[in-house]
Amino acid sequence: MNTVTGSAAAASGAQHVACVHAHVYQPPREDPRTGEVPIEVSAAPMHDWNERITQECYRPMAAARVLRSDGTLDRAINLYAYLSFDVGPTLAVWLDRFAPDVMASMVAGDRASCARSEGHGGAIAHPWVHAILPLASPGDRATLINWGIADFEHRFGRRPEGMWMPETAADTATLEALVDEGIAFTIVAPHQLGAVTGMSFDPTLPARVALPSGRSIVVFAYDGSLAHGVAFGELLNDGDRLAAALVGSGESANEHRDGNGSGLRSLATDAETFGHHHQFGEMALARAIDRTRADHVELVSYAEWLHRHGCEQQVALVEDTSWSCAHGIERWRSDCGCRIDALTESSQQWRAPLRDAIDWLVVRGVELTDEFAIEVLIDPWAARDSYVEVLIGSLPSGQFVHAHARVGHEDAALAWMEAHRHLLMAQSSCAWFFDHANGHEVGIVLAQAQVAVELLGLLCGVALNDEWQTMLLAVTSLV
Repeated sequence: MNTVTGSAAAASGAQHVACVHAHVYQPPREDPRTGEVPIEVSAAPMHDWNERITQECYRPMAAARVLRSDGTLDRAINLYAYLSFDVGPTLAVWLDRFAPDVMASMVAGDRASCARSEGHGGAIAHPWVHAILPLASPGDRATLINWGIADFEHRFGRRPEGMWMPETAADTATLEALVDEGIAFTIVAPHQLGAVTGMSFDPTLPARVALPSGRSIVVFAYDGSLAHGVAFGELLNDGDRLAAALVGSGESANEHRDGNGSGLRSLATDAETFGHHHQFGEMALARAIDRTRADHVELVSYAEWLHRHGCEQQVALVEDTSWSCAHGIERWRSDCGCRIDALTESSQQWRAPLRDAIDWLVVRGVELTDEFAIEVLIDPWAARDSYVEVLIGSLPSGQFVHAHARVGHEDAALAWMEAHRHLLMAQSSCAWFFDHANGHEVGIVLAQAQVAVELLGLLCGVALNDEWQTMLLAVTSLV
């Protein structure tokens, strides 16, 4: 770690330092049998919600307009050059096909921030699937992280320093898994951290979580009140007001306490906040960036901050917590009371049996792989580690099967890998997040799981479907 003396603000002449992180993600919408996104009527006039949100948010963020006082266009800003951000690989695959200009703008933004900060750019990695990592098996958690890193390297041309945990859901095992793969830092909500006994910590600064392995990982806690004001309040109604908030005043949890800018005022929110949830939100953010630079407020990435300062304080992780469930990670396995429509009575008792069904299928997938896949693959688990190279397009499928398949079993080798890909996709957190079991996100997860059931059954000659349908009855009976 390259640590310099003094604050980032002092180094640049800025009076304050701020960071804005945008989580770029949409639930997978593809039909797993066709690989195509069907028409989504609710997204009209667009074909589907990926297309609509790209048009309302991701593309405008690449050329956010800054207006003069008379309302005429002054210039456009690629916000991705000034933000810390992650992009979910499953969404990035869609962007590659249908909005390559947007993906190119993200890469260009990261390169610009790298050039500005000695190689410590704004983009950070994201697991391959938006799964709740503390609820994944150790093997699946490692694969999701590894595949996400491979996708990041393929797109951005560098090794990621940080990784976003879906829903910021964290436990010690997840942090250990990140460190296993060389990840230096991650981002959490402030309520996910607590003081180590006998110590205090400053939430404006990153802190190290000591791990049982003897290693540690750095965590950045975003400012909860600032993030809430952007996502759910009125801060995006006025770019000047947002700029003032990034400077910070009052009793915020991330207040600059020593008055010299040595703290970091940061927020993290869904990228869809800027333009989709809040129309013209990307313009407010562009205006704020313009104003903060004029007012000697430096906007940095988390990676740049860590490069400049290192990390000296220690903090404790509150186990099994996330940014979007008041009950930890229960939203993705129980009827904890968290839901979208708080005014309408509804039951989410279906969440637990859905989790049980997916967990059962994952366990059966491992059992069947250990028993049968060795007949087809030289080393089934090494093959799964490598399969991401096929998915990101860096390794032709023919070369993959030449390296991993037993002679005469090339097609079956690819089928095994596709079964595992669908097993991972079936763990997408979106299925549990919303209020109703008959929603689109649940349907996609169940479709992914059904394809995995069918592939495994064909490969192993084992009748899984009857058991799977029995598991699903516990879900459908509660809809």
